Amino acid sequence: MPPEKEDFQRDLLESVKQMRSGQAARLTQVETPAAEEVSLRLPVEVIERWKATGPGWQQRMSDLLSKTAP
Repeated sequence: MPPEKEDFQRDLLESVKQMRSGQAARLTQVETPAAEEVSLRLPVEVIERWKATGPGWQQRMSDLLSKTAP
């Protein structure tokens, strides 16, 4: 496994632990080629709330994450 992927997985697990303990989870920016997509695990209730906002929810989520990334 590439070191970048290991770092991302470690950081993601740490973020989940922080979220579960009530802390604000931190996001880690990962460099990927422009055409490549990545998977992100989120609580089902978060996805349901975004879907409820209507068509284009994935792009709006992406835009918000891009604006607030550290």
